Amino acid sequence: MPNPVDTYRKTGVETADPLKLVIMCYDAVIDDLRKAKEYHQEKNLEATYDRVRHAQDVITELLVALDYEKGGDIAVNLGRLYNFVLRQLIVVNSRTDPQHYETLIKLLEELKGAWEQIATQQGASLGTRNGGTIVG
Repeated sequence: MPNPVDTYRKTGVETADPLKLVIMCYDAVIDDLRKAKEYHQEKNLEATYDRVRHAQDVITELLVALDYEKGGDIAVNLGRLYNFVLRQLIVVNSRTDPQHYETLIKLLEELKGAWEQIATQQGASLGTRNGGTIVG
């Protein structure tokens, strides 16, 4: 019998609009890095590696989803940032100082904040009519 929490999460991902999905990806990576930092401090290398690996997978998905034709310079710059994060994640396990995670977390939180601002502006530009959201 499937786990209800897993089913709920899967449904949330499958039905999310693309902007919300990007924000969910940032949340996942930030959470992974916070946990990895914690595991790193505890010297739990296997758990650290698992969280870093998952973060790499999510960043890779964000990278391959970029539409350079429609996104232009923004997509190019995001691609550069995602590649930077991936390079940093490759070497993060070899660092002795777990604070190295904080730099990546801060960068990703800033990017997530920008996406959230876009989502807020997009929602505001849709407006409302008769108490419901105008879609389209």
